[in-house]
Amino acid sequence: MKKIIIAISLFSSLLYSQNYPKDFIFPLQIPISLSANYAELRNNHFHAGLDIRTQQRTGLKIIAPQDGYVSRINISAYGYGKAIYITHPNGYTTVYGHLSSLYGEIEERARKEQYKKQSYSVDFYLKPNEIPVKQGDLVAFSGNTGGSGGPHLHFEVRDSKTEEVLNPFLFGFDIPDHIKPQVSGVWIYPINGMVNDNQNKVLTVEGGTYTVSGEIGFGVKAYDKQDGSANINGIYFIKTYVNDKLISNFQADKHAFDETRFINATTDYKEHLERNSWIYRTYLLPGNTLQMYEQEKNKGILKTYPDEIYAIRIEVGDFAGNITTRNFTLKGTDFKIPEVKNNYSVKYNTSFTFTKDEISLKFDKGSFYENFNFTYQKLADNQYQIHNSSIPVHKKYYLSISPDWNILDKNKYDKYMIVWSSNFGKKNKEYLETNFENGVYKTKPKDLGIFSLELDETAPTIICPTLNKTNKIGNRLSFIIKDSGSGIKDYNVFIDGNWVLAEYEYKLNSLFIPDLKKEGISSGLHQVEVIVTDKANNKKTYNNNFEKL
Repeated sequence: MKKIIIAISLFSSLLYSQNYPKDFIFPLQIPISLSANYAELRNNHFHAGLDIRTQQRTGLKIIAPQDGYVSRINISAYGYGKAIYITHPNGYTTVYGHLSSLYGEIEERARKEQYKKQSYSVDFYLKPNEIPVKQGDLVAFSGNTGGSGGPHLHFEVRDSKTEEVLNPFLFGFDIPDHIKPQVSGVWIYPINGMVNDNQNKVLTVEGGTYTVSGEIGFGVKAYDKQDGSANINGIYFIKTYVNDKLISNFQADKHAFDETRFINATTDYKEHLERNSWIYRTYLLPGNTLQMYEQEKNKGILKTYPDEIYAIRIEVGDFAGNITTRNFTLKGTDFKIPEVKNNYSVKYNTSFTFTKDEISLKFDKGSFYENFNFTYQKLADNQYQIHNSSIPVHKKYYLSISPDWNILDKNKYDKYMIVWSSNFGKKNKEYLETNFENGVYKTKPKDLGIFSLELDETAPTIICPTLNKTNKIGNRLSFIIKDSGSGIKDYNVFIDGNWVLAEYEYKLNSLFIPDLKKEGISSGLHQVEVIVTDKANNKKTYNNNFEKL
């Protein structure tokens, strides 16, 4: 009977995977090599697709992997950079990010929208009959735009109805892979229990034996590689067995975008902040509802009993079926777990509000993954420590500061911004989008830590290296724009008084017009004006003359 159940389970799993269409082709017609795979671990999110290498260059042809229509065009200096979405009649949408340029009618449609809104950044949807495509049609060229760290194509498959992101490997995209995942550590986590007489996580060795009591979970540090690639990628599944019974299965098939910050509950968040190390939890924190987990009733947590023996087997696998196994043994003991009285001020499944001094906070239900005791301290005038950065937050929350105008300059009210700084692990700092309403500064942070009101009166800088040397230029005009404070919010270029489309690459501090002729700029003398505004509304204007050859 047991064999029949196992056979049915395996057949159901295989059938589930076969339900996905397998008639897509790769959007790049070169030998495929990945620099990142689906659900790879990233700061605050799971990687949503495949990063396909483009031979360390830009401008490779991107083709439609199946019939459909261009349903969305999103162009931004950040994130996916230049991106297009193709919706297919089979119920799925494919996404292409970090493009250098779009092709043909798609490019014309994007430029029309950019000139209409007088903005490089646009995000708009198209109707099914506007730009239809056939499998193999040229749609764009690969690039390095947006948040890309090097030339590659970011490729996704989404459910058109739910917008969930799916593992592209489910659709038959074949990458040669004969390499087993590498497991560099397995830890035992005392949850409401102890391991080897202490309440700290313990690193195991293959075949080792450990004494435990109460409730425990496991953590796995692992990565995967594919043939012909040196990159360290994410794993596909982690299965945990106790005495040959499956108690937990993490499997990276799909996720919704509002689930992506569950990565901070799926991994050991403190470990990552302190050591830049990723450890997968094989068990669920109370507030983690990520659908990548298939759990038994105990959510992957093992409840141990005195004198019981537990044979632990953890399997780490990739999509190609390569599996690495780790084994060790637990022995239950009856030592007493120290009693700790906790009257948690923050509970993961309820909302939470807090007001003191000049600040007010509001957290919605589901903002945290587990209960904790909230702490607060006013550090200085207009500087506040809201707990600490080691506790991850799942949702943005509401923070308002009613400033002391005896300290701040009220005449400069529009130049103050709320600034977040971490107080755990790496020391990061970020100017937050700040609104000023009825004498109160408001923002929606996504982290805990130190918050302050800071004055930004420094305008951005604009230089044009070419026009500093000569006013005679060819077909390209570029500027270097920087801001030392809150960061650049807006930028516009005018030639002879007319707005002209310019591209912005923030990681290079570059604002440029790649093809003056394409923007209607003929040979001869012209006047150029560049206006750059930062997030504190400080504005810088640059004016000059040039002669286009």
